[in-house]
Amino acid sequence: MIRILFSLLLIGPVAIGQNPEVGRHVAEARQAVANKDYAAAYDHLVKAHAYHPYHQGILYQLGVMSALTGKPDESIPYLRKALYINAGYKLEIPELASVRDRSDFQQLLQLQKDLQKVVASSDTAFVLTDRSLHVESVSVNLNTGTAYVGSVHKRKIVAIDANGNARDFTKPGEHGLTAVLGLRVDLKRQSLWACSSPLEEMDGYDSLLPSRVYRFDLETGKLLAQYEAPGTGHVLGDLAIGPNGQVLVSDSRTNEVYIVNEKSGALDRFLTDETFWSMQGLTFSDDGKYVFIADYVKGPFRLEMATRKLIKIGSTPENSLKGIDGLLFHQGTLLALQNGTYPLRVMRFQLNSTLDTITRADIIDQGRHELNEPTQGTLLGNDFYYVANSQWGAYDENHRPKPDAEWQDIVVLKYKLK
Repeated sequence: MIRILFSLLLIGPVAIGQNPEVGRHVAEARQAVANKDYAAAYDHLVKAHAYHPYHQGILYQLGVMSALTGKPDESIPYLRKALYINAGYKLEIPELASVRDRSDFQQLLQLQKDLQKVVASSDTAFVLTDRSLHVESVSVNLNTGTAYVGSVHKRKIVAIDANGNARDFTKPGEHGLTAVLGLRVDLKRQSLWACSSPLEEMDGYDSLLPSRVYRFDLETGKLLAQYEAPGTGHVLGDLAIGPNGQVLVSDSRTNEVYIVNEKSGALDRFLTDETFWSMQGLTFSDDGKYVFIADYVKGPFRLEMATRKLIKIGSTPENSLKGIDGLLFHQGTLLALQNGTYPLRVMRFQLNSTLDTITRADIIDQGRHELNEPTQGTLLGNDFYYVANSQWGAYDENHRPKPDAEWQDIVVLKYKLK
């Protein structure tokens, strides 16, 4: 009896991909399995995969269906690609009996073990015991060692001095702050930049509240400027400061990049491109020539600032680039926080000399107990700080906080880049 778990078929069209045809073909595949028509299920999954080649669930089910329909040479590559994204898929099941004795399937079993290994290279930078903050981002002042974290739930920014003492840098909701997402220290102008947007997980949620970028005085916390996104429905998730002072902001809901126009006091659209499915972190190259933008589904892209030419960063399947949230550039490498893979991991991807292809992938942290949705990080020279456990899963289905016992102390990890 076939007992394949088509849990992916329960995902709605928005979650599974932008094209509604994906959901339709997945639903047809599910019905075909119920009718024990595995050839039809395979055909529908192939069509779904053509629309959404990044979905690990479709890849896994294609691997299983290929084995069931006499296509073992297709089965192994599909399963391998799925494992690179989610190493938890079951391989030792009756549905894969036809490929079990193949040497490449035995290699898959070993690959799965390797991909699930725990790697813990970072040290603890500091811990916050106020669990209800729900911290998304961190940035550090090189001169004082003070760290700043952005609270999603409490709608505020918290400063932690070099001795570990925490204080409110802003009061909850002050200046119209909503859920605080990206943060960046701007030492040249002694400023702290923050972006915030209304999210259902925050106190006092109201979808009509504006999304804004804020600039604060780094020493006093005084509000220096604020820039409002046009209209509603934005999620300003991250920002980056270029060497010439440009401030770019990513919008994960509209998949646009805005640039802060300090003369007009507005956020101007800098990039709109339908290539993106879910825009996340962004980061400048050291010379400011390029900005790298993470798409949560497709992986990182490179945007040339002068021409606005956009290309996808090249890689190989074993370097799964799915699920990147935070992204930082450091000396020809990309530091990526991946919370859309299993196990969760933090990676360092080496780029080639032209900064358009990944040539090497090194794991910084993977599967360690502190990782409960790593989100964003910051650089302090060669020190890489990042939020290890942002805890988006600490809310119920109505976006209300679960009991305190189901939350964790907030951990920020630190890794010395070599």
